[in-house]
Amino acid sequence: MSGITRRCLFKIFFLVAFLLVSFGAVAQSSQPAVAIKSLKMGEGVPSAIKKRLNLGTLLSEMEAAFQATRKFRVLSRNKADLQAILEEQDLASSDLAKGDAAASGEIDNANYLILPTVQDFKFYREHKALPNFDSKFKRSDWGLLEISAKMIDTSTGQVMTTFSLKSSFKAKDIIVNDKNGIPSSVHFTKMAKAISAELADQTVAKVFPMKVVKRDRRGRIYINRGSDGGLKKGEILEVFYAGEELIDPDTGESLGASEEYVGEVKVGRINPKMTVAKIVSEEDPDMAPIGVGDILRRPQ
Repeated sequence: MSGITRRCLFKIFFLVAFLLVSFGAVAQSSQPAVAIKSLKMGEGVPSAIKKRLNLGTLLSEMEAAFQATRKFRVLSRNKADLQAILEEQDLASSDLAKGDAAASGEIDNANYLILPTVQDFKFYREHKALPNFDSKFKRSDWGLLEISAKMIDTSTGQVMTTFSLKSSFKAKDIIVNDKNGIPSSVHFTKMAKAISAELADQTVAKVFPMKVVKRDRRGRIYINRGSDGGLKKGEILEVFYAGEELIDPDTGESLGASEEYVGEVKVGRINPKMTVAKIVSEEDPDMAPIGVGDILRRPQ
């Protein structure tokens, strides 16, 4: 291979790589931005147990869950993070920084705010003495985490919805010789992950409803959700036809689109970017079959 050919191939490779990176950056910048505010404590959380509630871990898991959806840009609203950014921008404005340093006034605004509140939290270890045994106890670890989270459209200030999320655990009872300790923090982390994943999934469903993008001749449909969409093989989804927008005649307020239930599908193959489901039933397969653009939801 001549030197000229190698140089041409290198230039082509560099150009393709540059275009891929550029397209990826454009796609990411077009994603809506979401910010999760620091969690608040509700009145239902007992004072004696608040010290076992790690709000930092919970916030980190929520941000990670939103990032994993690949649908949003996740903006930090953590005070420590913002303070670090301000310090970096102060450095950028000093004589010590290069010309390409961080500029002030460039922090992105969020399209959506998530305001979570811990409504209930339990994290207990109980011991019961075993009859006819000295210093033998049955140990039970259990816990509950319940959170409500408002979703606000920052352009209008409208509360779009309020999510109610709950996770719990009950560890296997074991026999021990003393009555010391508290449940492992692993249990709390698992509850935090479960609630965070559910919050992210429900937010995605609110902003980007699951829709039918194709129907084939074998009675299968293709859904705009992949392996990051929280779907499970064998899961049943309800299908709705989205009609025209409904407007309140008195206030002029949009009441959303009219919807008509058209059938059910069963999740089959889950691919990285889309899911294939089998049609289980249709209310009226002749006049109102399941089709492209129909919305899918989990049964309530």
